[in-house]
Amino acid sequence: MAPPVRAIVDRRIRNGASKHRPEIIVVDMKDHAIGRAAAVIAKQLLLGKKVTAVRCEKITVQGKEIRNVIKYHHFLRKRKLSNPKMGPFHHRSPSEVFLRTVRSMLPRYTKRGASALRRLVAYEGVPANIVHKGQRVVIPRAQRHYCYKSERAYTVLGNVCRKVGWKYAEVVEKAEQARIAKSTRRHEKNGKVREAWRVARKEAVSKMAKKDVAVLHKFGAI
Repeated sequence: MAPPVRAIVDRRIRNGASKHRPEIIVVDMKDHAIGRAAAVIAKQLLLGKKVTAVRCEKITVQGKEIRNVIKYHHFLRKRKLSNPKMGPFHHRSPSEVFLRTVRSMLPRYTKRGASALRRLVAYEGVPANIVHKGQRVVIPRAQRHYCYKSERAYTVLGNVCRKVGWKYAEVVEKAEQARIAKSTRRHEKNGKVREAWRVARKEAVSKMAKKDVAVLHKFGAI
C-alpha cells in the first residue's frame, strides 16, 4: 500500500483539529475618527475576527457640523432615476452609517468580503446584552485626539444624523443615562467588598516571611 501523500495527511490533521472560534471584540466608538476606525475594523474582519461596535452615535467626523449636514443632504438626493426602489438606500441611524462606511472598505461582492461583513454588528449606545460581556476596547490610532489637530473642527455623527431624520436620539440618550446610573450604583455597592479584600490581603502579607513576599513582588502577584 502506498504511503499517503502530504495533502491527505494535512487534510486529516485539519479535520481532527478543533474549529477556531474567535472571541467577539467589543469596540467603544466614542471619540473615534470614522474613517480610521472603519479601516482598522475592516482589516480585522477580513482576518476572521468578530467585532461589535457600540456607542456609534459618538463617532466623530472631520469638519464643521453645517458642512457635514449639507454633504449628507446632497447624498440624500442621489437615487436611481428609472426605479428609486433599487437604491441607493439612505440610512439615518449612526450605526447604519458606520456599517456602510466599513462595507465600502471590504470586497463585499466576493464570498470572503460578504462573510467578513456579516461578522460586524453596530449599535447606538450600549445594549443590555453587551454591558456585562467583558471589557470594551478602543482603537488608539483611530481616536480623535490622535487623528485631528487640536484647532481643527469636528462633528459628532449623532448630531448630523439627528438633523437628517434620525428620530431615536433622545431614546438612546435616556437609555445611556439609565445604564450609567445603574453602573455607578453597582460600583459603589462593590466598593465595600473591594476594600475588605484589600485590607485582608494587606494583613495576610504582613504575616508572611520576607523572602516569600519578595518572590510575590517579583512575579507581580501583589
